Amino acid sequence: MSPRLSELVAAISIPQGGLDEGVFYVRQIPSFERHFVGKSRSGTPCLLLHGTGGALRAPLRLAAIEVAFAIPCRVVPGDGIERTETLTVVHCTAQDPHSHELFLHVCETILRILGPEPTFDALTTAVQRLVELFQRITKPASRSVTGLFGELLVIDRSPRPTQTLHAWRNAVDDHFDFALDDIRMEVKTAGDRTRSHFFSADQCNPPRHTVGVLVSLFVESSGGGLSVDELVHRVESNLGGDNELILKLQESVADTLGITLPSALRMRFDERLAVSSMQFYDLSKVPAIRGDLPAGVSQVHFRSDLSQCSKSLRSDFVDKSRRLDELLPPEPQ
Repeated sequence: MSPRLSELVAAISIPQGGLDEGVFYVRQIPSFERHFVGKSRSGTPCLLLHGTGGALRAPLRLAAIEVAFAIPCRVVPGDGIERTETLTVVHCTAQDPHSHELFLHVCETILRILGPEPTFDALTTAVQRLVELFQRITKPASRSVTGLFGELLVIDRSPRPTQTLHAWRNAVDDHFDFALDDIRMEVKTAGDRTRSHFFSADQCNPPRHTVGVLVSLFVESSGGGLSVDELVHRVESNLGGDNELILKLQESVADTLGITLPSALRMRFDERLAVSSMQFYDLSKVPAIRGDLPAGVSQVHFRSDLSQCSKSLRSDFVDKSRRLDELLPPEPQ
């Protein structure tokens, strides 16, 4: 999308004094002329969407985001002439600029999914996903940022990022990071250059007739390294314009990082170390608690040291399941 929504919003100036609170200062979005991006009088960004047909919906007022469906809006576009249009207003009420940047970036994906003339039903479905994404970043983080970096790096370096992202977890409580047909793949990261990771008993006991793969790598902070935000954008660019997959990526990142998302996206890690340290292991051979657990015992977790565990070659796993040739990154050179 060119220009980006953030560039359009940055070009909007709100006059001192002037009109009342119900007015939005807007710009038409190129290729989506019935939709607008704008600022409220308080200076926070909003997306104003045109949709046709459908039943009216009650407004939503949640932390960091508000939505009013199909309401008369007083808008002031670039020509400075106020007019009234019936639009759905999605308003980011957070005050920090990082939330504004995230809001506008996700809105670009929403727009590409909706197209220039969406039905009202399609509009409300897409807006609900945007609202749910922002609700996720009001909750505690569900996983570590280093773990997320490792998973994203595996997606980025896999031969088919679109297929690997399809296989990526759909919920934070999935047993494995990636699951596809007969493949179960888990990514573990360490920041102290020792291959000692936490596992659940389920991860070390993959279902019968599946191939369980562990990808182990070192992830360390580095001031001049690759940021999480840069890595997310790089993965997005490798998804072939599949906007549903891009939105899934954005939703999963928000789900993982929660309230830490603005600061976590800016964290930088040593990409070369992570790539060069990547090794593969058979999950069924990782030191673990195996066999039937005592009655009433569940959700067993433990730390396993892989120093005495033999690593596997990529080709070993591909021989067991050809689908792994699509998911597994190349071995470090």
